[in-house]
Amino acid sequence: MRPVAPVAAAHTAEVLRRAYPRVLATTLAFVRNLPEAEDAVQEAVTRALSSWGTRGVPDAPEAWLTTVAANVHRDRLRKGRWEAPQHDALETLAQMSPWVRIAVGEHEVARGWKDELLRLVFACCHPALPPGESAALCLATIVGMSTREVALAFLVEPRAMEQRLTRARRRLRQRGDPEGTTPDRSRDRLPAVLRVIHLLFNEGYWSSDDAAPIRGELCRLAIGLARSLADEFADRAEVLGLLALLRLHDARREARTVDGEAVPLPEQDRTRWNREAIDEALTLLEDARAMGQPGAMQLEAAISAVHCQAETAEDTDWRRIAALYEQLEALRPTPGVRINRAFAVGRVQGPDAALALLDALDDVDRDPYVHLVRGTLLAEAGRTEAARDSLGRARDRARNASERTQIQARLDALPDPSKR
Repeated sequence: MRPVAPVAAAHTAEVLRRAYPRVLATTLAFVRNLPEAEDAVQEAVTRALSSWGTRGVPDAPEAWLTTVAANVHRDRLRKGRWEAPQHDALETLAQMSPWVRIAVGEHEVARGWKDELLRLVFACCHPALPPGESAALCLATIVGMSTREVALAFLVEPRAMEQRLTRARRRLRQRGDPEGTTPDRSRDRLPAVLRVIHLLFNEGYWSSDDAAPIRGELCRLAIGLARSLADEFADRAEVLGLLALLRLHDARREARTVDGEAVPLPEQDRTRWNREAIDEALTLLEDARAMGQPGAMQLEAAISAVHCQAETAEDTDWRRIAALYEQLEALRPTPGVRINRAFAVGRVQGPDAALALLDALDDVDRDPYVHLVRGTLLAEAGRTEAARDSLGRARDRARNASERTQIQARLDALPDPSKR
């Protein structure tokens, strides 16, 4: 132990945030059960918060935490009981996911941290868990998103998401990974891992956070994970498709806001798009196509590529986009895909054809985008009052304040019936 004066609580928390992810990955390697590894590491963090503030930070904080976590786990196995983790002591670590600051803030160690996180993501994507529970658990446990943020990502109530996460942790505690988990021997988990990284990027791309609707650090982290995945699985077309998709979306990030206000795609200054990122993504997409392994990620990337290759909004090939969405819906028949397909069809065939596609959807009332698209199409069809109702629903369900402002502007632009 270094003979130093007691460190400030903020410094202790910073060291712990830096050490936490690698310690969790190391502990998981011998515990082979993610919830039990979390419990042990959280207890180690609790002890560190109590000890380091008076004795100073150890010379090797990761080794200290790993040793304590291992001892805690062995002690609990011997006693045959498990205490609830000390969440109060962990509040100091909750200001930011430990992964985000390290993975995107310190370039010289970024790849190492992302590789560690990738192993944890594969551990979360256990075959005992349904895909939705795996994704939710990854976002909440490893990435550090709040239950509310994860609930918004899945369009469910926070209470329902809390129950889902509890079930997932219970299943993992019962099953674990007796043989251990690494990406190279867990290829069957790859589809779930792709979904998790995509969801993480989506939360960064359009967040539920009013103060920061675009969270660039989460976008960069997701892209870093996708790169690590592409290094590990260079022979899988869907992995390359995911990386291409994220790069194409992220290439437009700088143009998506002006003075803090969101700018819709048709109105963006395309000279601010990152052409280097677009070119890289198009090359990745061509490499993926050459493998002859068609998939949903590649189709999504192809749709985004059509947008990025159009010199102006008016040049957008909506017929091509509508056809790609039809193919995507055949592979992934989700409400989100149908909504996007309907919008594209509306650009090609008119609002009535698009509205017919939306009318077939069930149980999507919580999704603000379905109401936004329906309201837009109704306005184009001249059905102003119905459009006003749908846009009002979209505004009330908006993910953040910026989105609410944008939708309200559309409402204000509708014709006033009292002035007819």
